[in-house]
Amino acid sequence: MYQNPESPQSKDRGWLCFWLAVLAVGELHNNNGHTSTDNGVGTTPDREPPGAEYYHQSVAFLQQVAENPDVLYIETLCLLAIYAFSMDKINTGYMFNGLGLRAALSLGLHRSPLDIPSEASDLRVAESEHQRRVFWNVYYQDLLTSSTTGRPWGILDDEINIDYADSSRISGDSVMEFFDSEEANAHMELMRLRGQAYSSLYGYAGTAINPYSHISLYDFDLRNSLSQQHLDKMDEFHQGLIAWQQELPERLKLARSLDGSGFNPSRSIASLHLTYHQTILVLLRPALVNIHNDRFEARTRVHPDMVDASPVLKSMLRAFYNAILDSARETASILEWLQYQGALFTYSYFDASYAFTAAIALQLASTMRSFEYPNQDALQFTDEDLSALGSLIGILRQQSLAGNLPAKHFDRQLRLLENNLQALQTALDNLVGLEDLNFDLDYLDPGTSSLSGNFDALLRNEP
Repeated sequence: MYQNPESPQSKDRGWLCFWLAVLAVGELHNNNGHTSTDNGVGTTPDREPPGAEYYHQSVAFLQQVAENPDVLYIETLCLLAIYAFSMDKINTGYMFNGLGLRAALSLGLHRSPLDIPSEASDLRVAESEHQRRVFWNVYYQDLLTSSTTGRPWGILDDEINIDYADSSRISGDSVMEFFDSEEANAHMELMRLRGQAYSSLYGYAGTAINPYSHISLYDFDLRNSLSQQHLDKMDEFHQGLIAWQQELPERLKLARSLDGSGFNPSRSIASLHLTYHQTILVLLRPALVNIHNDRFEARTRVHPDMVDASPVLKSMLRAFYNAILDSARETASILEWLQYQGALFTYSYFDASYAFTAAIALQLASTMRSFEYPNQDALQFTDEDLSALGSLIGILRQQSLAGNLPAKHFDRQLRLLENNLQALQTALDNLVGLEDLNFDLDYLDPGTSSLSGNFDALLRNEP
């Protein structure tokens, strides 16, 4: 473009749009950020993330609805969707990705191509592989954005008959242009499992897609106890995720030393495992809420000999509790390593969301230490768990102060959660009925300190 500004490509609107989107996402992930004096609750104006100028220029060049889309148009929409999430424009990102998927479907990229003639050149094979990967990328992002926002995805799996990415089809120097196919397909399989689990458990897909979809939490009141059917459904998906992790090639697993410490994954492998643990945390979180409610109720009982949940239910809930803590701790370990290596994306929506999801679980588990009841088994919450919670909140706080808009929102939600959990504890200590408590879910006093500032108090208050 700079060497020959008069060339046709330099004046091509679609190519300029793509080029600007690449610059925007590159700038977003290449900027380490800086700390401001904002207290994290929005007392200073929100700044746009790095690369915003490129993003806005790309959107200005974008053909919003292309009658004859091409692969470049789809790639551009995928990039813009990623950037929109970093601006906390969740609906914009969801719609960009939906438009990209529709464009891919209109080009038939989801269908198996005709057999390639034997005389076809290596370029033809490489181009075919490129188009195949473009489809799987936009489909991956569709599942990512739909499962993140809790909305339906754009195409049924049965409508797709194109093969997965396969680098073995490519020969010569062309193979260097493509991401490792085995790793790409591992990401894809995990995201398909996540989409199926979320849609089935939270009920926004129909019974024709998900058997037993009437056993969902779509309109379930979490103040009620989960049924055995709910727990069985959660366990089914949890076991599927565990099987996926166990069947990963060794080079895609997190390699640890014999003492359990120290690992050195690539950024993409770290993202793979962060997605895996986040999926488990969201899948099993209703069980954690169930345990929390049961423990709170036990502390408020008038008659201590009241019957608890069945042994089977208690056993499953405890297993889920342990799995949640394992995934939350692992999330903290991976994010800490990325931060140490300078590979944590300061302005990324998704890196912030990993920390937020794990912190919610650990914050709830931490509160339950004070809900112990004589007739109930103690729930483990160790110093390692508390340290992981501190690390997660510290990372989220750092991102928030650097100007990560989603992180700022997550940080605020965590402090609201802490305030309300403290109100519950106050109710227990002062024998106040739950119905007499007044929770304010929307207001947070600007003077409220960050969660990261309360860990000395948490440590002092350990039983």
